Amino acid sequence: MKITKIETLIGTDPAAGNLVYVRTHTDAGIHGVGEVYHVGPDMASTYWVEYFAEQLVGQDPTEIERNWALCYQGARFPIGSSGLAALSAIDVSLWDITGKALDKPVYELMGGKVRDKIRAYWDIHGSTPEELGEDTRKFVDQGYTALKASPLSPNWRDMRWNDVLSDSKARFKAVRDAVGDDIDVGFDAHAAIYEPIRVLEVTDVLMEYNPWFMEEPIRMENRYEMGKLREKMTCALATGECLYTKFEMWDLIREGGVDIIQPEVCIVGGLTEMRKIAFMAEAHDLVVAPHNPMGPLASVANLHFDAATSNFLVQESRTLKPFEIASVTNIVQPVDGYYPIPEGPGLGIDVVESEFTNKPYGKPWHRGDRVNPDNSIAYI
Repeated sequence: MKITKIETLIGTDPAAGNLVYVRTHTDAGIHGVGEVYHVGPDMASTYWVEYFAEQLVGQDPTEIERNWALCYQGARFPIGSSGLAALSAIDVSLWDITGKALDKPVYELMGGKVRDKIRAYWDIHGSTPEELGEDTRKFVDQGYTALKASPLSPNWRDMRWNDVLSDSKARFKAVRDAVGDDIDVGFDAHAAIYEPIRVLEVTDVLMEYNPWFMEEPIRMENRYEMGKLREKMTCALATGECLYTKFEMWDLIREGGVDIIQPEVCIVGGLTEMRKIAFMAEAHDLVVAPHNPMGPLASVANLHFDAATSNFLVQESRTLKPFEIASVTNIVQPVDGYYPIPEGPGLGIDVVESEFTNKPYGKPWHRGDRVNPDNSIAYI
């Protein structure tokens, strides 16, 4: 079996933004699919797919490790976000093809399942403590036993710092008042605080309410500083979503900068790198909680990984938009806070090409500028 073609499907929906999929074809009539991370200049990833296709057409798709190395080592310099988003999607598509060729789900190719269901956590939102408490109750009523929220209100940059701390405490108190102490609640600072000492101050005011973890407390460029911060943290530190490949993850682990490692399957290098990162983490007594703000293909790829990974902790989840749901043949939904084990062959999911014809690519994705009151650009 040989790879004959690799193509990109990209569409834009006002509610969902850009959705970018990869589909890899073979001369055996088997194809595989994967999802590209929306890095911003999303069309850049489509050119990377073409670049990698030049090297992969004619190769055996089941030689996944060799194909990954062929792409990664074939670039002149270490690959950045657009290239790794493309490589990650291609890698997942090769796992999908291999599973289909063997009539096995992807998790069986990874050694078989180690659990019967997959725990999920849901992101909760609210501009005020009261709104956050209401959103908390909604998802706990759906059976979730794990949640995540921002400790910072949307307008925190306009507040005095001491008022930020008081507001953060009120937000977590509202969550605990809504659901009690039996629900795990993590907090995600989205790398917005910048100063490590301020992270510690936020964490200290939350400790009364037993936070599960603090995610992305500072920017990831400085892994050394993340390690120093973790030494002083009074709750678990979760991070890793912005790092590429096993090499940057190893920097993080070596610096002691993480308790819960959060690789992103669509940017870290696909399932091939996810497995290596999990093995490194396991050797250092660390757990893995895959980051996933993405669509249905990424979600299913994560679930296969989760099913077969011993040191898996919990899977991030979100509500899919109508365009995302329509873009695939089926989706896997959590029941009472747990995902079922996905079934194959392969990923057990395919794309609906007509949805991309109906919603052609519109424009690049932009996070949006976060501006401080003095008009300087804020860290995010």
